[in-house]
Amino acid sequence: MNKIIVALALLPGAAFAGGYAVPNTNARDLSMAGSVVAGQQDAAAAYVNPAALSGLDGLSVVVNASMIDFRSTWKAFDGNTATESNLKPAWPPSAFASYSGKAPNGMGWGAGVGFNIPFGGNVYWPGNWPGRFSIITVNRRTYGFYFTGGVQPIPQIKVGGGLIYYRTTEDLVQAFNFLGQEGGAELAAAGGKVSFDLSAEITPIIGVPLTIAIDYKHKGDQRLSGHAHFENAPPALGPNTLDQGVTHDLSIPNLLNVGIAYRVLPTLLLTGAWTLDRFIVYQRDLFVGDLGTTVNVTRNYKNDYIFRFGAELEDAIPKLTLRAGILRDMAPTRPDALNPTIPDSDVTSLAFGLGYEIKPGLVLNATYFHAFFDEASTTGSDVFPGTFDTRANIVTIGISFRPGAKPRGDSAALFSR
Repeated sequence: MNKIIVALALLPGAAFAGGYAVPNTNARDLSMAGSVVAGQQDAAAAYVNPAALSGLDGLSVVVNASMIDFRSTWKAFDGNTATESNLKPAWPPSAFASYSGKAPNGMGWGAGVGFNIPFGGNVYWPGNWPGRFSIITVNRRTYGFYFTGGVQPIPQIKVGGGLIYYRTTEDLVQAFNFLGQEGGAELAAAGGKVSFDLSAEITPIIGVPLTIAIDYKHKGDQRLSGHAHFENAPPALGPNTLDQGVTHDLSIPNLLNVGIAYRVLPTLLLTGAWTLDRFIVYQRDLFVGDLGTTVNVTRNYKNDYIFRFGAELEDAIPKLTLRAGILRDMAPTRPDALNPTIPDSDVTSLAFGLGYEIKPGLVLNATYFHAFFDEASTTGSDVFPGTFDTRANIVTIGISFRPGAKPRGDSAALFSR
């Protein structure tokens, strides 16, 4: 019985509040709020929509460096106490490379590879804050590695897909108070899973720069393994608080993106997309210690829906491209599951970016993205009570390299470029 009580002091804090998906930090996609599913024009398609690789030509390389500042302010219901999470930015990189060409029969083809961080969490509360018995540190990273390709069997249709390898690392720190003695516990674990991607892109009418695209990424049910470490545990607990191995079952949700793109003018592209993050598959956190402890923490998540819109104006002045985007994210966290591990809520986000062509084929991109989280208050009886005011900023700098002429085609992204 004591084993279970001690484990519960640590492990429930390991679960996220549900919304641990990270925006696509590729500079062009981020600046249009992730709405460019049907408007891909470089190697980033290896992640966003592999079917679009078959419409490109030759080599394409995209590299990005990002800074994510995620912070939250907790307020007690009586209004007398407040704590702000520590400033500790995350620095997720991303990189993609592809090569495309034409088969002897004229059929387009393309293959790409890449990596990014599509899921994660980055919350650091002060070590002495009132909610330290719920969580102090959440540092989770899910790395995505993509091996994808696409073909264009007929001019109006492209299809694609490939393999995904998800690799997650997590480090979780929490205080506990047992038998009147305050101590601490830390869990570090890692694991991975292979999944797959399927995509398609349709240009309904040849000569009309309107494109519709769909991309599906299958879920990844991972089993993470690692160790739990206890500090200053009461001697009376004996072997129950010895350092021990632990496994954690963690699901990466199915991800569905449906997008549309239309080139209104030769230099103006409008985009829209709808995203389904199927977080309903993440219903629990199951922790199993090698000393016989099993903890099953129920997480009653619902699905996450996002509506995205963007615009891109090329040659606003010679060599300069302007971009902007907006999204509304209907978060998967139910009010009774809200907790400080990641204080999630519905979000409205705005993004602005630009691209400057340094020389033909070499473009420098920059983006600023801000997320306005709705203020959210806990309602569940089993969570640390209070109100959370959360915000996030992302800054990305990227380079896009493509030797040779710009690819051209009937899709909205490549039409009359």
